Amino acid sequence: MANPPKKKVFYQIDEVCQRLGLSLLDMSVLVSERKIQLCTAVAGLLVEDGHHEVALDGDAAPFPDDRRRVQGLVDLKPDDAWFVLRHGSQTIFWLAAEPGFYRRLVSTSEEDRGYTVIRDEVGVRHEELARYAATEEALHNIALGPKAGGRGSQPIYDWDAARLEACRLIYFEGVPDSFGALIRHVQGWFAEKGGRVPDESTMKRRLRDVWAIFGSEAKRKAA
Repeated sequence: MANPPKKKVFYQIDEVCQRLGLSLLDMSVLVSERKIQLCTAVAGLLVEDGHHEVALDGDAAPFPDDRRRVQGLVDLKPDDAWFVLRHGSQTIFWLAAEPGFYRRLVSTSEEDRGYTVIRDEVGVRHEELARYAATEEALHNIALGPKAGGRGSQPIYDWDAARLEACRLIYFEGVPDSFGALIRHVQGWFAEKGGRVPDESTMKRRLRDVWAIFGSEAKRKAA
């Protein structure tokens, strides 16, 4: 019997937009606001990694640390990612790096200056998709929750934590085989907390949008 397929490590941009219910324009806004990180796959791209140090005149000067060839998924700078989404392609000369550091593409001849990225090859890592989805779910629930300092009875169930637990499961263990399996897992999570366990119909209503984002992966596994 064949082993079940593993979770995807990379989602093309069209699939990301479909899963999140966003248009390309919506995604462009998120990218420009640095709310989601896009990446692309490369093979043997020569890059220089370095850091910036503040010189005596107050300007930040670049200092190379290493030069090597990279392959696999690499993060794009937000400005380049935005341009690819809006115009279909972009020739890049830099890759995204941590604050205070840089990653520059190294040209070995006039013919290989820069690297052209096209929209069909741009997407999001699985971890980044799960992080963004979990963050948006938490913010959405907080916005719909009772106002700070308001009176009234406290909610019976901590749905913010429950939905984050569902996203945690998907992030670390992959998408469950079915919506029912996800519900049973979160019900078990409630039971381990020692409180009341919501009924199945309530669970379906509360987790329906989470499953709408990631459920297609379960269908792919079953195919």
